[in-house]
Amino acid sequence: MVLLTLATLFWGGNAVAGRFAVGHISPFLLTHLRWFILSVILLLFFRRRLTEAKELFCAGWKSFVIGGAALGAFNMFFYIAAHHTTAINLGILQGSIPIIVIAGSYIFFKERIRSLQFWGILIGLTGVVVLASGGQWERFVGIDLNIGDLYMLIGCVLFAGYTLGLRKRPDGDEIIGLMLFSITAQIVTFSGLAYELSTETLFWPSIEGWWVVFFVTVFPSFLAHLFYIRAVQLIGVGISGLFTNLVPIFASLLAITILSEQFGFFHAASLVLVVSGLWLAQRPMAKKNHRDNPSSSKGMT
Repeated sequence: MVLLTLATLFWGGNAVAGRFAVGHISPFLLTHLRWFILSVILLLFFRRRLTEAKELFCAGWKSFVIGGAALGAFNMFFYIAAHHTTAINLGILQGSIPIIVIAGSYIFFKERIRSLQFWGILIGLTGVVVLASGGQWERFVGIDLNIGDLYMLIGCVLFAGYTLGLRKRPDGDEIIGLMLFSITAQIVTFSGLAYELSTETLFWPSIEGWWVVFFVTVFPSFLAHLFYIRAVQLIGVGISGLFTNLVPIFASLLAITILSEQFGFFHAASLVLVVSGLWLAQRPMAKKNHRDNPSSSKGMT
């Protein structure tokens, strides 16, 4: 439980780090450095397993290329969204990803949606609407939504697509899979660097910016995944998956504590709706996964 709590704390902290990075490093450079440095770290740690990594990549290169592209694109939208919305919003909207995944499983894989999952999806998406409209129905009807929230929603859809694509990924060690995804992601993020160079918006990190790069690389990217993978091995994917409910909660608490962001009534309503919807939507899946494969090593990447 300690490992899972730390993992979700680090993922929640990523929203705060993204917001704190504004003015200290350009968003696409931050995205590229995050995946580039992680790739180097993993290559150094697992250099003796490069043959295994090569075989895994050859067995499912399309999955790793497309998945890495979606992963890199998600982070680019995530960090550009941080320039236009709050860390609280980033964290709460991130909590909608598993809900989008369940809906996507129904659309693309014809998986049955149980009653609890249907209500969970409906409640969770209602929370997203409340947040994106700032609690004002007039803004939603007039499509006058926060552009940062819209960027984040696009990122969430991309990450959900990446998650759904993992079904096609060949079986193998999760950490080696993470290494392959991180290598692909950092290659894809060169497009973001090219954009920032062409528009003269790229700027190198300040001292604070380098601390953000260090944090997002070591904690949300590396340690959080290691902790989550180990926790899944110990207690199974079903129970571990439910801990993702903590991500928007931690993100909100950290944003209030560290960034002194204001937590309004519509934030509270949205957070309750998203977390409740996520909990309801995941319950049938968690029970099934835990019953069918309690020692599964499949985790989040």
